[in-house]
Amino acid sequence: MADWQDQAAGLRRLVARPTARSICFNGGRGHTGTTSIVANLALSLALAGQRVLILDEHTGNANIAQRLGLPSLINLEQALNRHLPMAALWAEATAGVGVMQIAANQRQLAALTSYEEDRLAFEFNQLTSAIDFILIDAVTTTCDHVPSLNLASAENVVVVCNRAESLTDGYAMMKLLNKGYGQRAFRILVNRVDTFAEATAVFERLQEVASRFIDVQMKLIGYVPEDEKLARANRLSQPVITAFADAESSIAFNQLGESIQRWPPPTDDRFAPPGMVHRLIQNSRAFAEHNP
Repeated sequence: MADWQDQAAGLRRLVARPTARSICFNGGRGHTGTTSIVANLALSLALAGQRVLILDEHTGNANIAQRLGLPSLINLEQALNRHLPMAALWAEATAGVGVMQIAANQRQLAALTSYEEDRLAFEFNQLTSAIDFILIDAVTTTCDHVPSLNLASAENVVVVCNRAESLTDGYAMMKLLNKGYGQRAFRILVNRVDTFAEATAVFERLQEVASRFIDVQMKLIGYVPEDEKLARANRLSQPVITAFADAESSIAFNQLGESIQRWPPPTDDRFAPPGMVHRLIQNSRAFAEHNP
């Protein structure tokens, strides 16, 4: 009896391998700098020994690939059109950091068969089996679409700066995710400010507006200072933490990376089965049903 219990316990440990922690970063108008934050935070985590995958929901030039000096990547929509495997999306930015451009037409995703959905999910799970963190650079949720990757991710970070349009979009994102999809917990990261006092003031302005109209829990997780070296690194298509390791912004990214590794596990793990790809496709089907 004891031997059987030991074998069963061993099997459960083998099957119940911890999944990657998925964190979605959302920014709106006002040059919030979300893409730069995701790129530099991924590098910071990798330098700390973590294995990171960036999922980029943006198209065009101002995306993660451009920010990290990578060539243009195949996105999910192109892979589906060419009948390519998920591995075709993967690019290695640097040691410990992979990038996948996950942008796709929601109606195209909604039209996938069950077999195609299962194949994509299996291939994605194989690719991410050794990943510790999945960081998502999401398109703004104020757009007229289902915020699929926000809903597939376990945690959400709203990035704002000290501009009226940024705060407006930050509030709009939380309202949409709260009223439409039941999300209540949001972490707030303030970008492009000079001091913690300024970051706190920006957070309190956002919190004051949100508390009047929506029932959400907000937590300030830090700030990234306005930094000339960060702007220079962006122009060079390099992460600031490798181009200018002594920059104030580099120090802030490393501190944030250390903090993220200590975050308590989410109580509502949206990366649990059926998994991120299944949730992405299911949300696309919901969008198609409500927008015939």
